[in-house]
Amino acid sequence: MKILLGLDGSRYALAATRFVCEYLAAPGRQVDLVHVLPLRVQGGAAPPRREREHLHVPSQTRSWLDRAERRLQSRGFRVARHVRRGAPARIVPELLAKGNYDLVVLGAKGRSANPYLPTGSVALAVLESHLPADLVLVRERELKRGKEVMKRPSAFPVLFVTDGSPRLETAARRFYQLFRIPKLRPTVVAVAELPDPAALAGMESEHRKQLIRQLGTAARLWARKAKPHLARPNVRPQARALQGRPATAIIEEALRTQARLLVLGSRGARSPSGPPLGSVALQVARFAPCSVLLVREH
Repeated sequence: MKILLGLDGSRYALAATRFVCEYLAAPGRQVDLVHVLPLRVQGGAAPPRREREHLHVPSQTRSWLDRAERRLQSRGFRVARHVRRGAPARIVPELLAKGNYDLVVLGAKGRSANPYLPTGSVALAVLESHLPADLVLVRERELKRGKEVMKRPSAFPVLFVTDGSPRLETAARRFYQLFRIPKLRPTVVAVAELPDPAALAGMESEHRKQLIRQLGTAARLWARKAKPHLARPNVRPQARALQGRPATAIIEEALRTQARLLVLGSRGARSPSGPPLGSVALQVARFAPCSVLLVREH
């Protein structure tokens, strides 16, 4: 298995390295570290068309890469480095397209960590690409030494999202192939999406109640049918039916349960002209309060 790990020295990227070491370690896995240096363009000059064969890597960048490499090698990963110069939002998808990767792991934000933007430009570029690799967006932050130690719950809550389609089975199988998580606490959630309030208001009271009951029953059925796909020795999955707009309900449930990871399936890259993700998957990946695994259809 080949994993591409983006590294820019930010606390989110360092947390992504820790995430890979703690939960994705397995014999024989390859991790390629990628770091993109900014373009150096003099005023009025056009950007260079080619990179130099041997880039000068600043000492601070070498320190980030060395630390990440040692950390990964200590967990049994084979590690390679890719240092490029250019725009990260362009370079990272290009590397993914050429490298035949199975998984890409990125911090959800970069060094700027703009509080008004829940997702950084590189993460967005990969989210909106038509690449077949699965994606993990890590939203934990690496705390500096001397700061308050991040409190971690004893269990690892994971929410699996289903809409009644076979994508949940694919996502669950992929999750167990990728992750090695002790004290896993999986919950499958399905959302009963209600019509617009205006449409409900125009219905007779009895018909409105009947429709809401039917939608709720369908969501509970989806969740119950998905539970066996999550069952493993010493793992007892739970099922919950939610109500409301799917993306909003899923994000609120992740906040309520303090989920550490959300697992979603996607529509996959079926057409080079159409959207690579469903609207719910894209919204959840962009605004989730926790890390997200997005399993694409292959």
